[in-house]
Amino acid sequence: MATVLLLEDNDRFARAVKRVLRGHDVKHVKTVHSAIGELANGGVDCALIDLNLTDDDDYSGYEVLSYILRYRPDLPRAVVTGSRLKGAIRRNILLRYGVGDIVIKGDVDREGYGTIDLVDTVSDLLEGSQSRRRGVAQDEIAAISQGVQKEFRRRIDVLQQLADRLGRGTPRHDATANSRKSLSERAARLVELESAAKVRCEDLAVDHLADEVARFEIESERLLNDS
Repeated sequence: MATVLLLEDNDRFARAVKRVLRGHDVKHVKTVHSAIGELANGGVDCALIDLNLTDDDDYSGYEVLSYILRYRPDLPRAVVTGSRLKGAIRRNILLRYGVGDIVIKGDVDREGYGTIDLVDTVSDLLEGSQSRRRGVAQDEIAAISQGVQKEFRRRIDVLQQLADRLGRGTPRHDATANSRKSLSERAARLVELESAAKVRCEDLAVDHLADEVARFEIESERLLNDS
């Protein structure tokens, strides 16, 4: 179940959206101020924004799209509107505001009230969102691994320099060979753990991705600290 923010001042359409998206938690708000408040609080997986509002402050959905573009650029969003947008206006919304789709509400009196396309739109938005979230988790794991690998290499280099100094002028005996070997083995083990964690990120529920990243960070630190 995903949390879908719906900015819509028409209660009838909002009820239709909630009915069609009953498998999700639809947070319905009627004003720009309320929509921005929900976005600021976090926990929203995608947003459906009505452009033309009868807001007392004369705001429009563009205000919310601008907010998302600035503060939540990775949030999947779509526009729901009663107008068939064409030409430059449509291109502007899709490109400038990073909107994934434009859904036409349709005739108010028509059964379903324009919500049929909305089901596919939300599914596509969430699928893209989940893919991005999985990618972010994998990137975080890679960054953690790179940091720890860098520290492994630093320690190995320090030991190598020590071995070189100790070996000068005497029959060469590598006093740090075992320690360097152990570090190298741990570094190789970290690569294996990184690969496995990234694979798990492909299959885990998105709500558990943060736990997977935290678990990998703990394992990485343990490998490093035990060396």
